[in-house]
Amino acid sequence: MLSTSKFVAIALAICLCAITTVVIGRFFQPSEPKLVWTMVNVNTAVQGDAHLIQVKRGKTVLIDAGYPEMAQEQLIPFLQTNQIDHLDLVFVTHAHRDHYGGIEPILQAGIKIKEVYFNLPDKKICDQEIPWGCNYEEVLQYHQMLKAHQAKVKSAYPGQAFNLGNQATLRILYAFDGINTPVGTTDINDMSLIIKLEHAQHQYLFTGDLNHTIGDYLAKNSQELAADVLDVPHHGTEGVAPNEFFAQVGAKYALVPSPQGLWCSDRSSRIRNWFQDHDTPVLVNGFSGHVRVEDYGNRLEISTEKEHDSSVCS
Repeated sequence: MLSTSKFVAIALAICLCAITTVVIGRFFQPSEPKLVWTMVNVNTAVQGDAHLIQVKRGKTVLIDAGYPEMAQEQLIPFLQTNQIDHLDLVFVTHAHRDHYGGIEPILQAGIKIKEVYFNLPDKKICDQEIPWGCNYEEVLQYHQMLKAHQAKVKSAYPGQAFNLGNQATLRILYAFDGINTPVGTTDINDMSLIIKLEHAQHQYLFTGDLNHTIGDYLAKNSQELAADVLDVPHHGTEGVAPNEFFAQVGAKYALVPSPQGLWCSDRSSRIRNWFQDHDTPVLVNGFSGHVRVEDYGNRLEISTEKEHDSSVCS
């Protein structure tokens, strides 16, 4: 039987051990994120996509670049403010100007692009979108422009994996060419690269302008869509992937590259309602400005340039 003095000593030792564990746990919490994804606000006037990924002691990656005017106004100052003078990898999800147009002002600003993955679209499908959508000749011009600035221009295909350093990996899950697809011929939007970023215990899904046709196919057939944070496809507007796609992803947070007016329009009502019904926090460029996701390995923190409840459209 323990004496009173021994019992007190043991109790004090247990308390001290618990306190030490808490203190040490707090002390060793990383003070800086290991990975940061910023959904840059290239949506002040018109829609666009620009996602900057920065890996601590690793690579700097850009997925899409917005329209030229929006990139000049928002993306270039953001890169310069963050002292980014080069991009290790650039991915253009598909051949629409609101996704690749910002490449020109990036190069003009003297920011070096080392390697870019920019698939040429099928010309016949591209030409069907004249004059409002795909511009095959302009896409070729951008390829030449990149090469003239010593960027390596490559094609993206499913299965490619990129080691970004510090436990971060980027993978191309899907890269349909619009012709040889499991659903027949598609439009340019459904040629969007579907990209998964993985770091420690977290997963992120980038979807370009994924539309209903391929989105429906993936929802029914893919086992790789699950993610903690989703870049909502096609600026969150109708024509986009079906609700079953969002259910398969099961995101804890949804980031929407969209202006205020577009997100609050009837064109986005289905997507707004789905996330609201599933209690998923939604952050929209047009309301929140730049949206920053910080990954510490064991936790995520999300902050915004502006404070606004983007779930309410008045």
